Amino acid sequence: MIDLCIDARMALASGIGTCIRQLVPYLNQPPFRIILLVHQKDQSWCKDIEQIHFDAKIYSIREQRLFPLKIPNCDIFWSPHYNVPLLPIRAKKRTVTIHDACHLALEHNFSWLEKSYAKFMMSRALHHSDAVVTDSLFSKNELVNFLGNPKKEILVNLIGVNHKQFQRVTDPSAHEYLRKTYQLPERFVLFVGNRKPHKNLSGLLSAFSEITDPHLGLVLVGKSKELRHSCQIAKQKNVFFIDFVPDEDLSGLYSLAELLILPSFYEGFGLPPLEAMSCGCPTIVSNTASLPEVCGNASYFINPKNPIEIRDGILKVSFDQELKSQLISRGYERVKMYDWARCAQLYRSIFERLYRT
Repeated sequence: MIDLCIDARMALASGIGTCIRQLVPYLNQPPFRIILLVHQKDQSWCKDIEQIHFDAKIYSIREQRLFPLKIPNCDIFWSPHYNVPLLPIRAKKRTVTIHDACHLALEHNFSWLEKSYAKFMMSRALHHSDAVVTDSLFSKNELVNFLGNPKKEILVNLIGVNHKQFQRVTDPSAHEYLRKTYQLPERFVLFVGNRKPHKNLSGLLSAFSEITDPHLGLVLVGKSKELRHSCQIAKQKNVFFIDFVPDEDLSGLYSLAELLILPSFYEGFGLPPLEAMSCGCPTIVSNTASLPEVCGNASYFINPKNPIEIRDGILKVSFDQELKSQLISRGYERVKMYDWARCAQLYRSIFERLYRT
């Protein structure tokens, strides 16, 4: 057996958490024996897997002090984020996944301390791990550009979409439930994400304020209080905030939306457009960073720095039925490339190769 210890403390978060929750069941098969570091034991998604309680805060000094004590004797330790152990640990080999170089590329969005920490930790993760994985060719190039070439190759592993979960919802009773539960407008543009500056919510809201159609709303999913505080014009009409949507309801929102929009300045990958494609929802994304690589010809691209272009894109995709049909059709084909089983298989091969060397 290959003992694989995984830092799973971020499992309940979005983004990295989705990767952990989706990959662990595929990894928890022979020849691997999985051990998870968790904030709280017996979480429903991993209750049948061996767990070690590790409640240290991510990025903290306490985290670094306790890593050597909490990580057991094992063959491989996998950090699914760049907060790798700095001190010696009892794992024979180390693997890290660095999802993007956002803190390095968008320095103006972060404090001096945040930038310094990120650069130091990413550099350690990149140059002192036995294997390094990232989500896109764009992110690989960014890491090399900012931190230099590591001795070992950076491996690109495209993350996946849960195709069983993200399917188009057509049941009228389900539609009625979702509209009532989340108080959705009849027609709406959907954004799924967080309030971080690189998501460009201020640009999206500026663009939407120029749309005069009273029957088209904008629904923002993700920590609504923080979204409101971060957006000066968030009180405009036809803007709706939803704090949290469970995974089982998110596919319904994608299915009901006129379109999904992700107008980010920077993305290391960008999962929501693929989830939307899997549900038959047309997508608008930025023409920057990894998004052209990830979305291919299946999205309508806009310049995130131009609110007028964002506005025009929303109106075009909303009302041009031929374009909308093309995007939906291309989206169904594009999203076939992204599968968690395939992603997990590449991780398994990486871990097995490390074990043998």
